[in-house]
Amino acid sequence: MITLTTDFGLVDGYQGVLEGVIAAINPEAHVIAISHQVPAGDIDGGRYLLKAHHRFFPPGAIHLAIVDPGVGSSRKIIALKTKDYIFIGPDNGLFSFFKPREIKSIFSVTKRKYALKPISPVFHGRDIMAPAAAYASTGVPLSALGPKINKINRPRLKRPIILRPGVKTHVIWVDRFGNLVTDFEVTEKTPISGITVNGQALGHLRKTFGEVAPGRPLAYIGSGGHLEIGVNKGSALYYFSAANIDEIEIFLDFAKPKAPRKRKIK
Repeated sequence: MITLTTDFGLVDGYQGVLEGVIAAINPEAHVIAISHQVPAGDIDGGRYLLKAHHRFFPPGAIHLAIVDPGVGSSRKIIALKTKDYIFIGPDNGLFSFFKPREIKSIFSVTKRKYALKPISPVFHGRDIMAPAAAYASTGVPLSALGPKINKINRPRLKRPIILRPGVKTHVIWVDRFGNLVTDFEVTEKTPISGITVNGQALGHLRKTFGEVAPGRPLAYIGSGGHLEIGVNKGSALYYFSAANIDEIEIFLDFAKPKAPRKRKIK
């Protein structure tokens, strides 16, 4: 199985030709698109989609990710192996959600034997990455694709900003419903006592959209494990009148831990 995550869209045929290249090398490959609608060049968005969705595929799946604004530059193309999966794509931060201990091996994809000829300097996804994924699906070892390297590129990312006593989060993804996905990972045990979006208090975390009236905003734990902001039967992006996600400020307050009760000594 090979999955595809790209910013190619569905208009120009770029996504379709990836499937054609893979089929020419391995007609038995099962190709599934996670998404071709990552905003152009949005490495943060591509990284979020991979992080949120890759683990729902069967062990052995090859995840081909192409969000590559630096195509043709000196950035590497890598094949990365974890316990259950293989990831192939540009070394520009797409895979930096993995902790070093989760990565079993990394190879720089350089062997032209496993690439199309000639190689376009502006379409490495078609000519280098898709063939690498297809050959890997036939059983070609990653070590045959190029030399082993020790680490991946880990660019400085937007992260929740620790304030006193709360946290400021950033929106990293907006889904087709207008829900705002933040960079703050959360569980039901996270002691959030209040959420404020662009100055509007949303109260506590909700479990479902139906807990607020239609047209009203809410904060909840998204299916990817991140704090999300939505609107019941509406779009949070539209509700908060944001031209872009950088205009949205989200602050979290945390409940103070209860002081231990003093025990009387008899």
